[in-house]
Amino acid sequence: MRTEQLEPKPFSLVPIPTEVPKRSEAVTFEKFRGLTGQMDLEFEVVSEYLFVGSGGYEFDPNAKGDRPDVWHTFYRRNGQICIPGTSLKGSIRAIVEAISNSCVSQTRRSEQVRSKDHQRCEFKSVDRSQLCPSCRLFGTTGLRGRANFTDAMLVGNVSLVKVKIAELWEPRRAQNARRFYEVKAFQRLPNQQPERNCRFVEAVPKGTKFRTILCFENLDESELGLIFHALGWKADDESFTPKLGGAKPRCFGAVKFEPKRLRLWKMSDLTSLPKPEVKEGDALIGFVKRCMIACQNSDLLHKPSWETFVHNMKPKSDACPRGNY
Repeated sequence: MRTEQLEPKPFSLVPIPTEVPKRSEAVTFEKFRGLTGQMDLEFEVVSEYLFVGSGGYEFDPNAKGDRPDVWHTFYRRNGQICIPGTSLKGSIRAIVEAISNSCVSQTRRSEQVRSKDHQRCEFKSVDRSQLCPSCRLFGTTGLRGRANFTDAMLVGNVSLVKVKIAELWEPRRAQNARRFYEVKAFQRLPNQQPERNCRFVEAVPKGTKFRTILCFENLDESELGLIFHALGWKADDESFTPKLGGAKPRCFGAVKFEPKRLRLWKMSDLTSLPKPEVKEGDALIGFVKRCMIACQNSDLLHKPSWETFVHNMKPKSDACPRGNY
């Protein structure tokens, strides 16, 4: 039985707009068009911890006192700490869906989105004209996406920390709104001893850095600008810090993205291989701003949802709840 929650829950809602999503035809891959390239990104953990679960456990049969006996392990690839590109894509896509008035792509089987206009898009080979902005960018069943992330690899070395958190109840979904967890301060439990209704997770601490690559094909500047908005950027300043991984209700997972290098592929003619145009430093920042302004001047960014999202995701001075809820 759930107990009464005295601490405020650390999430906010972005209402699903009453307007119908602006659906249009899918862009496919028969030829190069628009912008195709790769952007090197680095991001830093700005919350107290970040945890991306592997789905596995480790245990210490000799654990005593305040040493954990079982803990959830961080994701690894070939023994190296990393964050799957699919996890990055899912987190950024969820933001894109909210700020672009796109369909609700992820629901439980037992749930239906209240708005009939925001049901998940279906790609049909006969009619390709009914896809929302997010599905056109990231794909849907039967259609490969035009934007993806590589696995994010650790920069330098890190000492993993086993962090004790209280268990979480499965949240109730708000059928007429999208839920996002806020950026607040992590609260430690009063002791580190194993106990009922608590778990230990293997996390990386604040300041840890990762590198990933945003790969994109056949995008226009406004579409790329929409992704840049979802990464937490503004044309003139930082707007918010996206959240990745698990334990977000415990205020884990806030990260700050930074563009490092851009390679755009230019098709000069059909007799030679594509040649990359490289942008770094001021040229890269200028390109990012131009794309974001193009997005703001298009109909891709749903401005009321964007303003609500940014307001809700500003860091808060109060702390996350630490007990069960």
